[in-house]
Amino acid sequence: MILRVIDYSSAAYYGPRDDDHPGKRGPKTVISDEGLKREIKQAMDSIPFHGTGYKKIHIRTNRILKERGQSVGKNRVFRLMQEENLLNRASGGTGSSRPHDGTLITDAPDVVWGTDGKKFFTQRYGWCWLFDVIDHFNSEIVGYNVVKCGDRFEATRAVQNAVQHRFGSLDKDSGQGVIVRSDRGSQYTSEYYKKSMDHLGIEISHTWSRSPESNGIIERFHRTIEEQLFSLHDFETLEEAEKAIGEFVKRYNREWMLERLGYLSPEEALNAFYTVKQISA
Repeated sequence: MILRVIDYSSAAYYGPRDDDHPGKRGPKTVISDEGLKREIKQAMDSIPFHGTGYKKIHIRTNRILKERGQSVGKNRVFRLMQEENLLNRASGGTGSSRPHDGTLITDAPDVVWGTDGKKFFTQRYGWCWLFDVIDHFNSEIVGYNVVKCGDRFEATRAVQNAVQHRFGSLDKDSGQGVIVRSDRGSQYTSEYYKKSMDHLGIEISHTWSRSPESNGIIERFHRTIEEQLFSLHDFETLEEAEKAIGEFVKRYNREWMLERLGYLSPEEALNAFYTVKQISA
């Protein structure tokens, strides 16, 4: 249904089979191999992320071609990228998902959030913390907190920031109906955290002990930000890191394509959800 809302058919994803092999009988391709190579390179140059796989390149290329009423198959894109040695042009992560990701998703936003902390290093302050909150519906980062000290107060503040962002208030029961999933770290089992969640009307859900995959949505984002940001930059100060993290979160929410969302970004999937809801009303 989401693909229908954004006017993107399944045929545009799989593409016509006849153009996968130029030697096959049938109509000639609308765009030549050399022309398509240029379009592929243009799509690659427009991606603000490190190490993007050919499936996402194919989707982005088709979005460019769609403006001219054209589309190409993913097998052809793969072949041409292979010929031009573009498959490994940018080293980095595979973009694959953990097997548990699909079992934790929801059918609507603001039903289940996941939260956790991730450490990163700065030259001046040593190890620092990113606490973040992700919506299991579309993997959107809805709140975060970048700090030196990784205690219960700062972990709680990330959830409070998410509630403020989504619902515009931190009044009693302002987050009612939301379940927040976390591990059993000391921050999330503290009385301060429990009382803060109770005030907001949020239900706490803890993962199983020694089982990070049961909080796989936020763990997957942490792998992404490690590959796309932390492993590529040497931060001098906490302030420098906080600025870079904020810019990455905005870019991720706006442009990071997720296979389980039909290669939409978190923001695109959220907008499509509300469009469908409005049409169905």
